[in-house]
This record gives sequence, structure tokens and C-alpha cells, in this order.
Amino acid sequence: APSCMATCGSQSGLEAELLSTKARLAAVEAELADTKQQLAVALASSSAAAAAPPPPAAAAPAAPAGSAAPLDRPGALLVELASDISFLSPRGKFRLSLNEGAAVLHGKSAEIAVPYRLVSRVLMLPEASGQGSLCVVTLAAPVANGKSQVGHLLLHSKPAEPKVECSLSGKPLCGQPASVISQAFASLAAVEVGGIGSFKPFGGRAALQCYVKATEAALYLLEKELLVKEASKVHVMPYSRLRVEVLPPDSRRTFDLQLECAAADAPAGAPAKTALKLELSMLPANECDRVSELLQRKRANVNGSLDGEAASAGAVGGGAAGGGAGGD
Repeated sequence: APSCMATCGSQSGLEAELLSTKARLAAVEAELADTKQQLAVALASSSAAAAAPPPPAAAAPAAPAGSAAPLDRPGALLVELASDISFLSPRGKFRLSLNEGAAVLHGKSAEIAVPYRLVSRVLMLPEASGQGSLCVVTLAAPVANGKSQVGHLLLHSKPAEPKVECSLSGKPLCGQPASVISQAFASLAAVEVGGIGSFKPFGGRAALQCYVKATEAALYLLEKELLVKEASKVHVMPYSRLRVEVLPPDSRRTFDLQLECAAADAPAGAPAKTALKLELSMLPANECDRVSELLQRKRANVNGSLDGEAASAGAVGGGAAGGGAGGD
């Protein structure tokens, strides 16, 4: 009997422990099922969020009616010339679009935006040899052309070149590319188209042939400035900032000009400019006196002719400043 009672007690303990273990296992299973349910809900929410379309971006505020295009953006398209145009500077063929705030030259490898606010002058000139015409657009500050910069636009339209046509602000423009582009830039930049001045070389052409070092060049003596075209480059020098040394022909059949043009003030944010120096050689000797007289009439400082006036102005200014200081 005692052994039977011991056996029964042992079985009861095992059963109690088994029941406790089953209870703990059931609790773990319930906790695991709850975790699975929470994970399924989280996965479903994540999938729904990924499938949903992104919220619409906030619309940019509209520009006030009649406001100008931002200065650093071309703005809305006004007109695009149908054919590619060959430029000397920047060199290559470009498709030209005229927009509200800037013109854009579309090339094969780059686009060049030219804001109208940077256009300082537009010139339409006969080509030096008489073969067609030149359009020159000078800029107050250079614009980017890939990794390089462009300080002016230059194109040469030859007599046999096909005409282009477009309509700008209701006004039809038709002619050779140099003529149409000069009129378009002048209209959009609100500047006048300049041309040759009253000086006419003896040879009947619009410019004097010369050299810049070993490069053939052409000298245009315009009303307010002189312009030197050197291959695909142009140099514009206003007479009011020009200092000239005339080296007369003597026994030679040619004469030389040494030019130095003081720098103009750069636009806000642009790097400061430096004085431009240029030496022109092999100018025809029979033009020396006429060129010297014209430069003096235009108030260029020829061979130091205005140095005395500058010194007098400085002395008067210094005296006035000194008198004011003494009065104090």
C-alpha cells in the first residue's frame, strides 16, 4: 500500500507539471500568433503606401502679369529661326531661338544663352573685302559656352547666302542672317543698330586692311568707337577711353598704331575688366594723316595730345579740394 501511494503521488506530480508546460506552450503560441498578425498588418500598410501615387507638388507662384522673364532664364519662346546659322564667334552652326529674356544658340554639344540685358551694342557692317556683311553683338560681360566663355557674337553673311525670315512682335523680318539677327537683337535689347561712320578709306571699302601680329585684320573707324576684326574676334574701343600712339610711315609705305583702351566698369557681379592693348601694323601710309586727324576730332588721346588737359583738370581738382580743406 505505501508503494502504491508513492507511485500515485509521483504520477500526480508529473501530470501537474505536464499541464503547466502545456499552459506555457499555449501562451507562447498565442503570443506568436499575435506577433504574426501585427507583422501582416505592417506589411500590408507598407505595400499600400508604396503603391499609392506621390502627392502632387506644390504649384510655383505665378509671375505677375506683364513682368519680365527672370534675368537668368530665357523665358517663353517668341520665335525660332528655321535653319541653322553659321557663326564666326562662337564658331559653328547653331539653331537660334529668341525668347522673352534671352536668345539661345543651340549647338551640337552646347547651348549658349545670351541675356538681352548684357547686349551693349549691335553693329551691322560691310565685310572688309566687300563680300557680304557682318553682324556684331557685343556683350557687357561674357556668357558661358561649355567650359569656355563668349564675349561677343559675330557672323558673316555672304552675298549668295539664302535669306531667312521670321516675325517678331508682329513685325516681319526677312533678309540675310546678319541683317535679320542684328534687327532682332536690337529690338529685344532696346538698342540701335550701328553702322559705318563718315570715314571712307581711299580704296572705297569700309575698313582699312592691317595686321595684328601675323594675323590679317580690318580696322573700322566708326562714329563713337573703332572696331578691329581679327579673324573670328572683334575688339571695340570707344574713342573716349582710347589712347593712341601713331608711328608715322617715314620711308616706309605703311604706318602702325599702338592702341590702349581703358577698361569700362563691369556689370554688378562680373569680374573687373583690364585695359585692352593692341598693335596694328601695315596700315597704308596714305591714310596716316586722315586717321590721325579723325582720332583727334573724336577726342582720342593721340600721341599724348590730351595729357595736358588731364594734368590741368587734376590741378584744378586738387586746388578746389585744398581750398575746401583750408576753409574748414
